[in-house]
Amino acid sequence: MRFFVLKALTRGVVIDSVRRKDLWVVAILGLLILLSASLLGFFGLDGLQSFVKDLATSVLGIFTTIIAVLVSGRMMPDEIKNRTLYPLLARPISRWELLVGKWLGAVAVTWISFGLLLVTTSLALALFRVPFEPVMLQYILLKMIGLAMLCSVTLLMSLLMTPAGACVMSLILAAGTGMIVRAMTMAFEFASPPVQFLFKVLNGLLPQYGLFDVGDRAANSGWGPAPLWVVGALLGYAAVYSLAMLVLSWARFRRQAI
Repeated sequence: MRFFVLKALTRGVVIDSVRRKDLWVVAILGLLILLSASLLGFFGLDGLQSFVKDLATSVLGIFTTIIAVLVSGRMMPDEIKNRTLYPLLARPISRWELLVGKWLGAVAVTWISFGLLLVTTSLALALFRVPFEPVMLQYILLKMIGLAMLCSVTLLMSLLMTPAGACVMSLILAAGTGMIVRAMTMAFEFASPPVQFLFKVLNGLLPQYGLFDVGDRAANSGWGPAPLWVVGALLGYAAVYSLAMLVLSWARFRRQAI
């Protein structure tokens, strides 16, 4: 793959997001978070630092998940609908480069949005004099990795179904995978061997977003960061899973009539 092609495609997605006012919406959300925090701080929340940090990580997770899904789910369908895909493919750009570049662009927009919300959330926490611990840095890193994986899953969904369906399915997976895995874990020992095998297959196929959310760990004081080998294993899992999603997206896209 050519770096300058990926850079141009990524830049195009970011510029289009700015044109659509996506990042402006994120900035407004950040200001609302800061305003709400200042109003709560007026009444005082002494002794509720854990609650405030948990609320902050939850807000970050929910908003950035929605942004990642919306940006990733509409890119390719909009290119096809607006017929802007044809000039791109008329250039010496392969479909694989196009998909990877679009995914990188979605990741870039999501990370920029995450950064903007993180800054305003950090200011809000500062109003409550909530101390930052090293585990918070680990939360940020793992959250960004999980968001990148979410973008790859949503990109595949957008090539398999309508944009609305892709966004809904991705949000369901993002919010419900943890509950599905817990339900299968509870039922595993009572299931027959064939069903147990099915549970293992489903567990391997489902995107394990919950592994990248250490918000509970970051919200409670006294918790240290997870070992580096755990972070490395999660990074490897996200890389392999995202690559698999991109390969499946490419396999679908190369057969798609446009």
